[in-house]
Amino acid sequence: MIILDFKQLEAYVQVVELKSFSKAAESIYVSQPSVSAYINALEQELEIQLIFRSTKEVLVTKAGSLFYEYAKNILTLRDTSILQVKKLFECTSGEICILASSVPSQYILPEILPEFHKEYPNISFNIIQTDSADVIKCIESQGFEFGFVGAKIETSKCYYEHVLSDKIVIITPNSEKYRNIINSSSLNFLYNESFIVREKGSGTRLKYEELIENLGLDIRKLRVGATFSNTQSIIHAVSKGLGFSIVSYLSAEFYIKQNLVLSIDIETPLSQRDFYFVFKKNFMISPLSQVFINFAYAYFQNTQQINSA
Repeated sequence: MIILDFKQLEAYVQVVELKSFSKAAESIYVSQPSVSAYINALEQELEIQLIFRSTKEVLVTKAGSLFYEYAKNILTLRDTSILQVKKLFECTSGEICILASSVPSQYILPEILPEFHKEYPNISFNIIQTDSADVIKCIESQGFEFGFVGAKIETSKCYYEHVLSDKIVIITPNSEKYRNIINSSSLNFLYNESFIVREKGSGTRLKYEELIENLGLDIRKLRVGATFSNTQSIIHAVSKGLGFSIVSYLSAEFYIKQNLVLSIDIETPLSQRDFYFVFKKNFMISPLSQVFINFAYAYFQNTQQINSA
């Protein structure tokens, strides 16, 4: 009968994630020889090699990669059971790391985190911003538990869960020129204006490229004036007169309500924009992250019900 020790599993998971025996030892507060002993004992118990060892790097075997998934889930299940038994959901503490694309990190998370903090003051967050494509890649490579994105990118390794909906709008400078043309029934005037765009891989860009095609506009004829890697810079540039852009309403709401930019609603089903949590398949979420995820679902469901009332 195979007997697995939690210390062995913890050591193995840390070696795989940190790609270092010494760093793994530091993370679980034991000596490096102890980590090596744990891994050796684990391999002997399983009668299979999990890790290739060399002087330069730590490489995981195919069997080791598969076992990592189960080891991680076993440790998460252990933590979950402890929290459930002790009912620590009422006084949970720790840090949650979220990999998020531009709009979720700049506009959506800053809205919900203060409300979450009222109920769970001992939980802190590390929000790392990148584009939607990179979020998916990091989730696939096991770098993060879950991500928050504004576009579904096809992948066989991940799945998505809907969090909230928004709409796409065209924004322009609030100038006399645009005030005179904004009520035009045709969007062809956009061909003559400078288009401020997001970088490739952005969920916003993926969405508006689909929308532009649906509107009958030729995206190749739009004159790109600048490319930015975040939505906030785009909106600010538009407010200063650089040109027009297409963004999520949530991201431009303050500028629109303060009359810093003008907005054009797009009357098409494709103007709806959805935001999702993205998870790796067959990967168990930690109890701490699950607390936030459950809170977010309830918060945005309630918020959108109020807004639609």
